[in-house]
Amino acid sequence: MPLLELNDVRAAYGRLEALHGINIRVETGEIVTIIGANGAGKTTTLNAICGIVRVTNGSILLEGEEIANRSTKDVVRLGLSQVPEGRKLFSELTVAENLEMGAYLRKKGQEMRMDLDYVYELFPRLKERRKQPAGSLSGGEQQMCAIGRAIMAKPRILLLDEPSLGLAPLLVKQIFEIIQRLQRGGATILLVEQNAKMALETAHRAYVMETGRLTMEGEAEDLLNDPSIQNAYLGGGE
Repeated sequence: MPLLELNDVRAAYGRLEALHGINIRVETGEIVTIIGANGAGKTTTLNAICGIVRVTNGSILLEGEEIANRSTKDVVRLGLSQVPEGRKLFSELTVAENLEMGAYLRKKGQEMRMDLDYVYELFPRLKERRKQPAGSLSGGEQQMCAIGRAIMAKPRILLLDEPSLGLAPLLVKQIFEIIQRLQRGGATILLVEQNAKMALETAHRAYVMETGRLTMEGEAEDLLNDPSIQNAYLGGGE
C-alpha cells in the first residue's frame, strides 16, 4: 500500500476546476517530485492534499485512510506536514518559537527536544540565530527554518512546495542536499519544484503536470534523459 495515493482527484477554486483527475502515489521512503511550469497546478495539488483546496472528485488516501476534504489540522495530526511556497514564517517570532510552532499538536517532552536538536544539527545556522526574529533571516535561512518547522511536526510525509524559489544557486544546492539527507534518514517526501533539473536529479520518481493534468510519469532519471523533457524544462539538455 502506498503511503500517499491520489486517485482521479479533481479540485476546484469555487466553480473553476484546477485539477482534472490526477493519479499520484508516493511509497514510504521515496522522494517523488511534480515538475511543471508556473500555474500548472502543482501547488494546488499539495493544497488539495492538505485540505486547503476543495476536492470535488476522487480520493486521497494516507496509508489507506481517506483524507480528502479533512481539515488541515486533522491532516497534520494524521502525519502530513507542508513547507509552503514563500515559507510563511511568523516573522516577529524568534527562530526557536517558529520551530516550536511546528510541534503545536505534540506534547512537549524528551522526544520533542531530540527533534529540535536534530533540526539544529541539520541547520547549524538556525541554532546560531535561534533567538533572532525569523523576519530578520536571509531567504535561505528562512527556507531552512520553514523546513525545520515542518520536521518538528514529526510527519509521516513531508510536502515541499518550491523550496528553491528565490534562492542563490549555492543555497539551492544546499537545500537539495538537505532533502536527500532527510530521505536517507527515513523521511518520505513529495516535492513540487520549478527547478526541474535539481528535482529530477534528487527524486526517485517524477510526474510532469500541465494545466491541471499529469502528462508524463516515470523514474526521475528516465525523465531527466527524455528529449521532450529536456526541451521543455531543461533548456534543450544543455
